[in-house]
Parts: sequence; structure tokens; C-alpha cells
Amino acid sequence: MERALGALRDFTRRDILLRFYTDRKARSVDDVAGAAGVHRSVAFDHLERLVALGYLEVERRRGLPGKPAKIYRLSAGPLQISHPMRRYDVLAEALARTLDRRAMTAAGRSLGESLARPVVTSIPAALEPMIEMGAAYEVTRGGGIVCTNCLFAEACRRAPSICFFHAGVIEGLTGDEGVDALGFHNAFGCAYQLRTPSR
Repeated sequence: MERALGALRDFTRRDILLRFYTDRKARSVDDVAGAAGVHRSVAFDHLERLVALGYLEVERRRGLPGKPAKIYRLSAGPLQISHPMRRYDVLAEALARTLDRRAMTAAGRSLGESLARPVVTSIPAALEPMIEMGAAYEVTRGGGIVCTNCLFAEACRRAPSICFFHAGVIEGLTGDEGVDALGFHNAFGCAYQLRTPSR
């Protein structure tokens, strides 16, 4: 909790961090300063504080002659503040261990169908109900779906079979007959493949 409060206490620092969560691209000090409307030295101080708190990581990128530029990128999962801490991941793991793949997928499909919009013309549009809850997806050619901000990431790290549940959610949302869970894509989510991409 102290770590999260340290990141969120200052309005400018909170704004900078939320911009990283909104768009996970790497940024230089100048990028951050321009977006936040603050002096470069102020942006640098906030970025270094977020690195110290573990929310950002830094790398050096060579470009113009002279000292390599520092580039910052998001390194942590979602911000959560709760006292006492809620352990939904433990609950999800316990439930996941009692269900087989078919049951997990069916449960996810049922949720997806309950959230689905009546008429959708594309896969991104079909995924909109999950996006409204905070998920983020990239859709690739041929029906590939990469979840770049998974709502179930913490639980999935404890019980990877939760990916089958998420695949079922995508089935229910898209109306696709089958979605294959391809496993972890990065620290923020997994990848999926629609077997019969029609949109």
C-alpha cells in the first residue's frame, strides 16, 4: 500500500504514471515533460521516483552524440490499493484447480455471451465490453488476438488454466466457434487465436 501511495500521492506523478498505463510505449524525459506540461527536471525527478518504487524501468538508448538518453517503460502490473488486501487471485486459483479445460472455457463463454453486443462488425468491436472494463487487446491479421492488459493476469500467473476461461470469454463475445489459448505473450497478458476468423 505504501508503494502505491508513494506513486499516487503527487498529482503530477500520478498523471505521468497513468499515461504509461494508458499507452504502454516507452518514453524519454522530454516526451514525459511535454505531455505533462512540466519542466524537464520535474519530469526527471518523478520518473526516477517511479523507477525507485518499481513501477517503471529504465534503459539507455543511443542516438545523438553525447550521453545516451534514458528511456522509461512500464514494468509493473496494475495499481491496487486495498486494506486489508483482497486476494481474488487465491480464490481464482482454487476454483481453477477444480475445473477442467472444458468447464473453464464454458464458464468464460457464458460470461462473454452475457456481455456481448447484439450487432458487431469487427473483432475489436466485439471485444469492446472487456475494453470498457479496462482490458486492452491488439488484433492481428488472421484472427490473432494479443491481450496487452489482461483483467485476469494476476490470477492467471497462479493458475495458467484461466487462459481457457479468457478464451471462452472471447468466444462468447465474438461468436467464434473456437478460440485457442496460446499462453503468455508478455507480462501483461496472453495471446489467442480465432480458429475461424470471419471479421
